[in-house]
Amino acid sequence: MSSTKLNVMSKSLWFLPLAVVVQWFSVPSAQAQYGVSPSQTGLFFDDLRERQRAEKAASAASGVRDGDVTYDYESGVYRGDDAPMGQRSTDFESAREVARPAVRSGSAAYAARTVGDYTNYAGQYTSPTGFFAPTYISDPFLNGRRNLKLGPINVGFGLYQSFEYNDNITRSATPQEDVISSTLLSIDANYQITQNNRLSLSTAIGVDRYLMNPELAPYGESDFVLNVLPGSTLAFDIKAGPVFITAYNRVSIRPAAQNDFALSSNQVFGVFQNDTGLAANWQINSDWTLAMNYMHSISDALSSRDPVTGQSRSNFNNFSRVTDSLHGSLTYSPTGTWTAGLEGGSTLISYDQQFNTGGLLNNIGLFFVLPVGSTTYIRAAAGYQNFSFDSLPLAMIIPLAPPFTPTFLDTGDNSDLSDFYYSLTISNQLNSRISQSLTFGHESALNVTSNYVTADFLNYGMSIIAWKGSKISLSGYVESASMSGGVFAQDLLQYGFDAHLSHRLSSRMLFGVGYHYGMTDAVRQTSANAVGPGGDGDFEQHAFNVDLTYVLTSKCNLSFGYRHFITNVLSGGAAGFDQNRVIIALNYNF
Repeated sequence: MSSTKLNVMSKSLWFLPLAVVVQWFSVPSAQAQYGVSPSQTGLFFDDLRERQRAEKAASAASGVRDGDVTYDYESGVYRGDDAPMGQRSTDFESAREVARPAVRSGSAAYAARTVGDYTNYAGQYTSPTGFFAPTYISDPFLNGRRNLKLGPINVGFGLYQSFEYNDNITRSATPQEDVISSTLLSIDANYQITQNNRLSLSTAIGVDRYLMNPELAPYGESDFVLNVLPGSTLAFDIKAGPVFITAYNRVSIRPAAQNDFALSSNQVFGVFQNDTGLAANWQINSDWTLAMNYMHSISDALSSRDPVTGQSRSNFNNFSRVTDSLHGSLTYSPTGTWTAGLEGGSTLISYDQQFNTGGLLNNIGLFFVLPVGSTTYIRAAAGYQNFSFDSLPLAMIIPLAPPFTPTFLDTGDNSDLSDFYYSLTISNQLNSRISQSLTFGHESALNVTSNYVTADFLNYGMSIIAWKGSKISLSGYVESASMSGGVFAQDLLQYGFDAHLSHRLSSRMLFGVGYHYGMTDAVRQTSANAVGPGGDGDFEQHAFNVDLTYVLTSKCNLSFGYRHFITNVLSGGAAGFDQNRVIIALNYNF
């Protein structure tokens, strides 16, 4: 890691020392590519409005949060305060745990439309958490965080400690094994300074240690690999009359993938992301609301070094960038039920190096939100996207000796975008035991090996409480994506499904089993890029997981897990791999 990046991180990693100071304080997400992807930018403003409602409730009450849902073992259903219709739910999280990319996941279920996003994991499904919350739940089988009340300060801590045996940490045909220790501390704290001012912190921060082969960690130059999960946020909320203002800073340090396959170890690198923003929500009158957000985002790619040679194993500085975004959302809701609105804005992007080219990204459109009774929620959006990038002449180095295979110094992509977008989400609660959600759309987003990628996608999920103590989660996805151009450009077709069954054997013991299948078909766009790495290739992945969790006390549980991945390369030059992971973990909530 360069000294420049160490300086940047030392200035922006405010909550490494602050986490200790703010232990006595608490806070409660943007999903993929805020400011670029209209559907995900819309989710930010949904989160901001929901945050305002939550802050009002917290100001009126004590601010203590005991958890979202409680499982009633005797009746076999989940009880608790119902979340507003349309709010993202964790119902399908268990089913997607195998497929959803996470720290050292090994899964190949990456969505092409989210690979260029460094603020979250590039999974096929929408993350269940929001912009202002980390993608980590410290107590997935208990009843929410336990909280401490210290005078005016509300604070909740969760500790996660695991040890994992992984027989193929590089995910390659020549496996290398390791034992990995992972420690995560979740902090959710808030301090109601005055009736209208609130300081809050929400983070999940910790370290991984590769005990046998520390040089094979995805990034880092020591025995410890720092993880700060996406969504970790320090925020200051202010209410000034009809205007609700949130000043925030988000930090994450996590593994990322260079491409959407990540079949080889050198395709994984570390990303340091710092987002600083100011958002405001103005209740103009009983019918109209205006929300605005400005965010300055710094992304630095972190490479690791070989401990023997001291040389960088891979240079990913190509993907370091800075973005400045200004977006707004104007809503009209005359009855307090349905909502219509106008959304749009601009993002300016620049890269540290010229592998990719900077540009200006604009979008504008309309959206409509309609609750149907108390069981169904519909959100539709449509509009126009315009991306304008700087010119980038193709540069390469051709060796003087055979086989004369060139090394490309940039993508060679000079494509601009002028296209429509749309998205539709339907959430439905059939009854107390069955819920379902459908999302599909068409939109463009940033890519890492071309200017942008355009995708048509569909996700469906269903959660069923089939019998006493059970939960069955089923979900599937289809994505057809096309990169904008250049020497690495491909057309991709991806589809797959996930199934998970959890059964509460007793009030203290929970058993879970899951399966994931994914298929990816990649085709190079033209023969002109045949010398580039973006070639043809088909591969499929099967993933299995088994988990057993035992609740030791009301604040502590112990879990055992097994993961088995089979990745078969059906065509193309990459090599398939198998991977086995055995995990033992302890969750403790203070």
